[in-house]
Amino acid sequence: MTSILTGRLYTGLFFALLSAFFTRLALANDYVDDWAAPIEPARQLLLKKQYPEALELFKQQATLGNGLAQFNVALFYDLGWGMPVNRNQACRWFQQAADSNMPGAMQQLGECYLNGTGLEQSTKLAFDWFIKAYQQGVIGAACQAGELLMMNNEIKQDLTTGLRLCIEAGQQGVINAQSKLGKWYFNGTYLKQDYQQAFNWLHQAAGAKSAESAHLLAQFYAQGIGMDPDHKQALYFYEMAAAGKYSKAYLTTAALYWQQFTQAEQQQSELLAKSYLWAKAAFIALSDEGNQMLAQQLLLKIQIEMPPAWKKELDQKVQQHLTKPLD
Repeated sequence: MTSILTGRLYTGLFFALLSAFFTRLALANDYVDDWAAPIEPARQLLLKKQYPEALELFKQQATLGNGLAQFNVALFYDLGWGMPVNRNQACRWFQQAADSNMPGAMQQLGECYLNGTGLEQSTKLAFDWFIKAYQQGVIGAACQAGELLMMNNEIKQDLTTGLRLCIEAGQQGVINAQSKLGKWYFNGTYLKQDYQQAFNWLHQAAGAKSAESAHLLAQFYAQGIGMDPDHKQALYFYEMAAAGKYSKAYLTTAALYWQQFTQAEQQQSELLAKSYLWAKAAFIALSDEGNQMLAQQLLLKIQIEMPPAWKKELDQKVQQHLTKPLD
């Protein structure tokens, strides 16, 4: 399962979460005032990126049973602030924070049990923690629990309830749920195949920067599913998926830009540069030999037309894209 916090939590999102957890609405208990004040010095150090000092202060409060401090210590290990990422340690701290009734930690602990990270793998315990998080207001955990209900595993299958939870999450803007609903409607999984519903859900998810949804949505426009083909829109969504590091979109995006280049009379430089960028990204990122060969063949065609002086700068841009964390 993929977390709703795709690729783990990002630094900017952490501060939004932290602010949310300073409110009674986000906490499942009445200790927020008692917890917030003692960790304020640690939070200030964290804002200044003084990670070792901040972690020490957070740990001091965490050992006193401060759930907010426990959650923050988990995030240090989860995100690798001032240290290598250590998901096993993160999950152990999420366990403590969840036991202290931190809803966000409950959701993360569910993922730990689901993946068997730092804890014994258990779909049943993962489901229980997702449900607890959802009941405490973490709507992102709803579809995580719902999907487990729809699968044939150690939890009794309940398609109706599972779908209801995912639809509720999708309606409240949870990108992961919107993306799943779009795919399920598109493929006829769990739901009767319905391209209009698939298109609607995928459009919402793609608008919120879901790369996988953008890739599937591009196929609607490229193939003319339920509409006339629109190659301009198809390229727009293929490139959105590629920009979101959805590697399956790299080669198609490159090929479409190359096609435009061969037909265009204006803006040829930009089209040629983009053809090279995405073809090179495909050649580096794709693991299967067939697509690598196609990417290499396309690169050879592009480089015949491309001024050699461009290569160094464009290669740097490709590396920046492939190594830079997603926003």
